[in-house]
Amino acid sequence: MVKTKIPPDVEKRIIRVTKKNPPKELTVQIFLDAANHDEDDESLTIKRNTKFNLNKLANIGTKQSMASKITDSFSPTPGSGRIFIGFRTSQTTGFGVHLAAPLMPTVEREAIDFVDPALREFNSSLLEVAGILMRLALEHEMNRIGMLWEENAEERKQWEISREEEKRKQKEKDESNTKSGGNAAAASSGAKDTDNDNDSIAGSLFGFASYMARGFKSTVVEAIKTVPEILGEDDETTELLNPRDDRPLSMEERDAIVLMKAFCARPSTPDDLVGQYLAKGFSRCLPSQTPPV
Repeated sequence: MVKTKIPPDVEKRIIRVTKKNPPKELTVQIFLDAANHDEDDESLTIKRNTKFNLNKLANIGTKQSMASKITDSFSPTPGSGRIFIGFRTSQTTGFGVHLAAPLMPTVEREAIDFVDPALREFNSSLLEVAGILMRLALEHEMNRIGMLWEENAEERKQWEISREEEKRKQKEKDESNTKSGGNAAAASSGAKDTDNDNDSIAGSLFGFASYMARGFKSTVVEAIKTVPEILGEDDETTELLNPRDDRPLSMEERDAIVLMKAFCARPSTPDDLVGQYLAKGFSRCLPSQTPPV
């Protein structure tokens, strides 16, 4: 609920244009999709109503329920939230958030009126209020997620300890297998040492000749390679460039990702002023703090 305090001169101009008094109180509503539609309602209920269990998260199915599909049909995707003035308009918010507010529309009711000076002042102020509401909603939800994250810290710690123990046992097993295989191969490799020495000398001479034949230009071309090509494509290189984390995302991490996607601002269409006013209110709400990420 928003209470308005409109200057008398602006109020008179609004009455002259709209033929009615501006509202003293009005309702501003936002709608964003905070659900993960890769999972059904049953799995969400399990995760929200039971203790933190990463193994259970990894085994949950991806079948969507009917309710989830219905919600998904009108939920905004990042940057595609719409303005609702009674009915949906063609104007987007620039966020993954729908906004319903009694803005002053054009005659066609398909866009917000920014032409008339009085209506422009009313609409811009109301959009800034909506931006403040969006920021408060984001802060509240991120704080809630942070509290849940702290509550489940011990369960995550125990899971990490268990994972490290499994890795240690697997490493010891691999080293044991490698050692036994190396002893068996040592006997057969001794007889080949003499032949390998002769082959290595011939191979070195052939390699040097091939290098000189390719020429300086092709050598430079070969030297200009991407990092993966230089390092190779073995398991160690892949781990270095793209570190793997076999821990599945927790419910708190999933919720945080959904929120960050929803509030990642993009230019609003067809009028970019809408997104600018929303972003202005969003940043003015807590000017000394950056949005939580």
